[in-house]
Amino acid sequence: MAFMDDLKTDQRTQILVAGIVFFSLAFPLYFNYAAGNADEVQISGPVGNYSIEGTYSYHVLGSGDEYVNDGETLELSANSDSIASEITGRNIVGVRATMTFDDDEAAPPTCPGQSIDDDVSGHLMHSDLHSTEQVSSGDNVSILWHNSTIIGTNVSDMSKSEIEEMLDNNDDIGFGQHILQISVDVNKRNCPIPTQDSNDNGEQISYAWELISLEYTITAIE
Repeated sequence: MAFMDDLKTDQRTQILVAGIVFFSLAFPLYFNYAAGNADEVQISGPVGNYSIEGTYSYHVLGSGDEYVNDGETLELSANSDSIASEITGRNIVGVRATMTFDDDEAAPPTCPGQSIDDDVSGHLMHSDLHSTEQVSSGDNVSILWHNSTIIGTNVSDMSKSEIEEMLDNNDDIGFGQHILQISVDVNKRNCPIPTQDSNDNGEQISYAWELISLEYTITAIE
């Protein structure tokens, strides 16, 4: 009865009892939650030094030859479903388009000098990813969604799972629709006789459009 009397009148006893009740309820709820989510906890593994080696492979989405007129943009589309049998199960880490061309500017003898390279650019789009580059013949424009800078290097103070997170495509990026745009802006040489201008209407462009896959190994080093 004394305890009950204290509980009714003594503030410290009331606080003590309230604390006991709170922890009696909170602890079982917390441990039940933690046990239920144990499967979601990922163990990163030991932190250390690792050597990373990788090999890239390229899978053709499309290729061809197209004439692009001055001031115009050619738009091409492709879907990874067209090469599904080749890329299923692979670690797709990027896409690239390589463009080759020769300036076909022609000028009369009254217009001497060297031709001026035309401006050719490629624009890749996939989902919400974009990349645009002005290119010289043989160059490529690319989108990468992995950390290519660690391939062929040694890294320190990292776990194996942290490295894998930087190199693995776990979100199905690269699968689905892709867009390639090729734009041309002609640059003509200056001719001393206005009526004898050079003739340059555009560019004949060969393109190779590819998905990029990566295989890699991670080796612990001292």
